[in-house]
Amino acid sequence: MTSPSTARRHQSIPEWAASNALILGPVFALVLLIVVFSALAPGTFLSGGNLTNIASQVSVLAVMAVGLTLVLLLGQIDLSVANISSFAGVACATFFSGQAFGLFLFGKGSFPAGINWLAVAVPIVLAGLLGWVASILINRASIPSFVATLAIYEVASGWSLYWSQGNTLYSIPPVIKTLGAGMIGPVPTIAVVAVVTLIAGHLVLQRTRFGRHVYMTGASKSAAELSGVPVRAVTRNVFIISASLSAFAGILNIGRLGSAQAELGNDLLLPAIAAVVLGGTSLFGGVGGMGHTVLGLLIYGVLDNGLDQLDVDIFLKPYIRGLFLILALVLNMFAMRLAAKASSRSVERDITHADDKNEPPVPATTAPG
Repeated sequence: MTSPSTARRHQSIPEWAASNALILGPVFALVLLIVVFSALAPGTFLSGGNLTNIASQVSVLAVMAVGLTLVLLLGQIDLSVANISSFAGVACATFFSGQAFGLFLFGKGSFPAGINWLAVAVPIVLAGLLGWVASILINRASIPSFVATLAIYEVASGWSLYWSQGNTLYSIPPVIKTLGAGMIGPVPTIAVVAVVTLIAGHLVLQRTRFGRHVYMTGASKSAAELSGVPVRAVTRNVFIISASLSAFAGILNIGRLGSAQAELGNDLLLPAIAAVVLGGTSLFGGVGGMGHTVLGLLIYGVLDNGLDQLDVDIFLKPYIRGLFLILALVLNMFAMRLAAKASSRSVERDITHADDKNEPPVPATTAPG
């Protein structure tokens, strides 16, 4: 009997393109952007310095997008990632300076100043707790993730403002300055951190049972439950990971910029979601992955940097990015439909091919009566 893989080897080019539309679309968009900006800004856009700048610019988004990719693959949304990153940056700076406001209750706490691991670990742990609380609201109270993470958004925002007292903080741990603004040869250290995080996320999705459970839950929650997938545990772990990586991204961000502010990372929410969606990961769950997220990050980074190279009005840039995102969402839906139709035609072709061979079906095993 001819296997499906053998039949698929004889796909026509249009059929192959349709079945791979979710990955070919973002690749085409990325190549088109590079060609356009290279032509409009010759000599500067593809320069080594500018490519390094693009890598540095998207690195914070990349770390945040790894967790957000897991959330979207689950068929959920996390609106708290940007505010958690701001909170973590403020918390890191306040802990390193030896002070923190309202850790458990309102008031001022004193901590050993100048300890790198404490300043980094505590904000990430607190962020993980926020992710855990969000998962409880989703799993136990059946609150939509949109609403649950909006509540966490407000909590993180409040902590950031209260701990910083509205001030700019400059007490950044040296190790974070190195990770955020250092260089490994010609490559920004923060870009290396982002690549390692993306690779780790890819391996988790592709090589672990947890990764398979994420895809299964996103594709069909009810089917996943019937298959024995611990859906609640998967949801809990995904939101904890997302919050923790958002905190790590916020800490890297203050290292890159050299200061922490209560609203420093608040404008990263839409870019992070856009980067994941632009790469072809579905907002409805079950489709996508870290490879798609890498493409989306590159598309967003090239678009944003290219507009800077062309000296586009700063007030016009969000408008252009918004139009591009709308177009990407429409194309994403179109690509998903193309891929679904191509898959359906492939299955029909396999069945027809088997029938043409006149191969009898495998007889069913009858239980003894």
